[in-house]
Amino acid sequence: MFWTWDHSTEWALNRAGAQTLGASNYYGRRPETFIEDYTRLLQWCGKHHIDAVVVWGLLRDIHGGVESAKRLCDVAAKNGVRLLCGVGLNAYGGVYYEGNSPYSLEKHLEAHPELYGFDQAGNKMAFNFGLLGQKITHHACPSRGENQQFAADSLRWLFTQLPQIGGVQMETGDTGICRCKTCRERRTHPENEASLSWDDMALMYPIAAKAIRSVSPDALIVCETYSNPEPSPDPKKPQGFGENKAAWADECLAKFPEKVFVQWVGDSLSKPKNSVAWTDAGKVSNAPRSNIIRAHYSTYWMGQRGEIAVDWIADLAQKSTAHGMEGLSIFGEVSPFVAGAELNYLALENLGSASNPKASLEIFFRDVADPLLGGKKRGKQFLQLARTFGDGPRVADALKEIYPLCAKLPPDAARRWTWLANSLSSSVCTAG
Repeated sequence: MFWTWDHSTEWALNRAGAQTLGASNYYGRRPETFIEDYTRLLQWCGKHHIDAVVVWGLLRDIHGGVESAKRLCDVAAKNGVRLLCGVGLNAYGGVYYEGNSPYSLEKHLEAHPELYGFDQAGNKMAFNFGLLGQKITHHACPSRGENQQFAADSLRWLFTQLPQIGGVQMETGDTGICRCKTCRERRTHPENEASLSWDDMALMYPIAAKAIRSVSPDALIVCETYSNPEPSPDPKKPQGFGENKAAWADECLAKFPEKVFVQWVGDSLSKPKNSVAWTDAGKVSNAPRSNIIRAHYSTYWMGQRGEIAVDWIADLAQKSTAHGMEGLSIFGEVSPFVAGAELNYLALENLGSASNPKASLEIFFRDVADPLLGGKKRGKQFLQLARTFGDGPRVADALKEIYPLCAKLPPDAARRWTWLANSLSSSVCTAG
């Protein structure tokens, strides 16, 4: 699966307004570019066996709302790819991310301010969350029946308006939780003061799934946990984003709807971080729910946007397969014209597939990367040289190796090496 924000997706090159980082940013490209970006992305996914693409910000007035989404649903269906709408249930905009729609969470809460979530000081939960430009995030109180009904009605509307849509990836929010008296009394477990609640997930995901399946029984539903699956060693510690799952998580997971994908965060469990040992206690069961793990490779969330991460993907593929995962998700916002991103995407296709079931990096190099990069052992060489990024003396030596090679290679292979040379050069450029 590919995971994307609309504002940071750039598959149509040489167009204005692309952003390289963020969540909940404004959208800066033209409406026709939105269609072009995702058309190219979905067509590539269909060709390369990527099963699903999540779009956060799918429904915005500024890039065409429902009509643009319908066009992309058609493209996805023609290419055998599931287009998933990113849906925030208590935050992150609801079904209609931004615009003048009755199914916008922002509009719903502005019309009914008593339904907002409130912090411990009694302040309404509406604050700036845009990393590039101001974007206010609005939080609903999950305990209010009116908000539960709004979420259900919105999802039924989504699948009625977009009958070809493949499903949703939904979240309850990781930017704060409501601290009203009702929420505090409802929750049975200690929670992170600043970020997220397993009790809220256990409450909202069944409501949402029931509404979706009343319209689309076969929809793919992905439920975010914001956690890695390794149990926390501290039975009293609430988790932060990507940390070990809380001690009470399994009790809440048992309340999740059946036949959904539970989504986990894998960054700490694999290279390059490897900060958490993934033990047998972190194995997942795929009955009655499936499991998928995602990572922030090749993004400014963790390193450099578009950098090569094939060895990290291989490591996560091997470990996640051994621990019961049935799916992998990485960011898919960068055009495959960027050679690092292209190789990452092809690694997602290859590693763990029928042609490479043990997720062998050597097999990926031999069968996929080497032919694209000009010959035997070129994939390993490309990766090794890429890891000199930012190290001036090592970059200088790498460039001495790359530039003569480019002159000997066919055009497409040379283009990929030229991208690497430019990337390395820019990482140490001090021109003034």
